[in-house]
Amino acid sequence: MENLVSLAISLAYILLVLGLATLVAHIQGGRSEYSRKLVHVMVGNWVFITPFFTSLWAVALVPLTFIVVNALSIRFHFFKAMGREHENLGTVYYAFSMFVLSSAAFLLGWRELAFIGLLTMAYGDGFASLVGRRWGKHHPFSFAREKSLEGSVTVAITAFIVSLACVALVRELHDETKTMNRAWEFGMSASFAIFVTESVLIALATAIFAAFVELTGKNGCDNLSVPICTGVFASLLLRYGSVGMTVYLLVALGILIYAYQKSAITADGIVAAELTAATLYAFSSIWVAASLLLFFIAGSLVSKISNSTKKRGECRQGDAGARNWKQVLCNSLPACVALWLAHFSHNTNTAALICFSVFAAACADTFSSEIGMLSRGKVLNLINMRPVPNGTSGGVTLLGIAAGMAGSALLAIPSAGQYGIRGFLFVLVLGFFGTLIDSALGSTIQQRFADKHGQLMDAPAYPRQRAVVGIAYASNNVVNMLSLILICIFAYFLKGLVVP
Repeated sequence: MENLVSLAISLAYILLVLGLATLVAHIQGGRSEYSRKLVHVMVGNWVFITPFFTSLWAVALVPLTFIVVNALSIRFHFFKAMGREHENLGTVYYAFSMFVLSSAAFLLGWRELAFIGLLTMAYGDGFASLVGRRWGKHHPFSFAREKSLEGSVTVAITAFIVSLACVALVRELHDETKTMNRAWEFGMSASFAIFVTESVLIALATAIFAAFVELTGKNGCDNLSVPICTGVFASLLLRYGSVGMTVYLLVALGILIYAYQKSAITADGIVAAELTAATLYAFSSIWVAASLLLFFIAGSLVSKISNSTKKRGECRQGDAGARNWKQVLCNSLPACVALWLAHFSHNTNTAALICFSVFAAACADTFSSEIGMLSRGKVLNLINMRPVPNGTSGGVTLLGIAAGMAGSALLAIPSAGQYGIRGFLFVLVLGFFGTLIDSALGSTIQQRFADKHGQLMDAPAYPRQRAVVGIAYASNNVVNMLSLILICIFAYFLKGLVVP
C-alpha cells in the first residue's frame, strides 16, 4: 500500500509541475528557458518522496516512466514547455540519472547518494543556467567558453548547501548516541567541533567537484554526469573519508592538473580519474590506490616520447592525444566495478589482486603501443603474422613486446607490497598477457577503415565512412575495456595461486 500511495503522489506531483510549466510557457507566449528550468528544478524534488517507497520496483518505476515519456516527447513534442528549440537528450539523461541514483540509494541504503546528486542537478544546474544568462559576464574556462564563472559559482554554492545538509543529517543519525548527545550535553565540545569541521570540508570538496563536473558537460550530458559523479563522490567522502584519503585525492588532483597543462588529459578525463581515485582508496588498499597514480604517470610519460616513425603511426589511430573520460573509464572501470562488487560481498582481498592485474595489463598495453610505434622495424599482425603499417591495431613489434613486459613489471611492483613475490609474478604474467589479448582483439574485432591506398587504419578517412574490417562501433576504447574484463575473469579464476 505504501508503494501505491507513493506512486500516486509522484504522478500527481509531476502532473502539477508540467501544468505549472505549461502555464508559464503560455504566459510568455510559447516555450521559454524559464518554463524549461521550472521543470528541471521542480522535478528534482521528487527525491523527497523516495524514502517512502518500500520496494525497488516501485522506486525505479517512476524514473523509468520519465525516460520513456521524455524520449517520446523529444520525438513527438508532447511537452513543449520542457524542451528547447534545438533539442538534445538532456531530459532523457536527467530521467536516467534519477533511475540510477534512486535505485542505487535504495539498494545500498545510501540516501545521500540520491539526495545530493539529484538536488545538485536540479537546483545547481537549473539556477546556474538562469544566472549565467542574466549576469554571466566572465568566461575564464578555456575548455568551456560557453559557461560563465557566475554560473559555476551558483553550482558550487548550491552543491555546498545541499551536501552540508545531507552530510550533517546522515552523520548525525549514524553517530547519534556516541557523538551528538555528548556534544549537546557539554556544549560546543571537541567532538562537535570535529563533527562540524568534517561536514563542512566534505561539503566544500563536493561543491568544488560538482562545479567542475558541470563545466565539462556538453549537449545535455551534464544532466548525467553532474548528479551521478557528485552523488558518488560525496557518498565516498562521507562514508570512507579520512586524512589519508584527503591527502591521496589532493596528490592525485595535483598530478592531473599538471597533466592537463601538458595536454596529457582533458578536463572531463580529470573528472573520471579523480572519481576513480576516490573509489580505489575507499574500497581497497593504499597499494592499489598507488598503482593508479603510477599507471597514469608512467603512461603519460611514455606517450610524450616521439619520433618521425611514431608520428606517422599516430595518424592511423583515432584516439591519439590527451586522454579523455572514455579512455580513462575504459582503463579503470573494470577494476572499479570489481571493487564495488567485492566491497559489498566482503571479498576485497581478491578484488585487490584483480585491480593490480587490470592496471598492469593497461600499462603493458600503453607501453607496448606508445614505445612500439617508435620502432622502425617490421610491424606484424599478431594473428596471421603478416606485415601491417605502423600504428595499425593488432600490430606488434619486438620493441613493443619488450616494452609491454616492462610496463607490466612496473605496475606489478605495488602488488608485491600486499601479496609478496608470488603476487608480483602473478600480476606481471597476467599484465603482459593482457597486452597480447588486446592486440589479438584489435586485429580481429576492432573496426578499421581503409585509407586512399587501401591500407587499414583505426580512424575513418572521411565522415560517415564505414568500417571494412571488424565490428562496427568496436573502437580501440571498446577493445581496451574488453581485454581488461577478460583479465578480470582470468585473475578471479586463477586467484588461488596467490590468495589462499
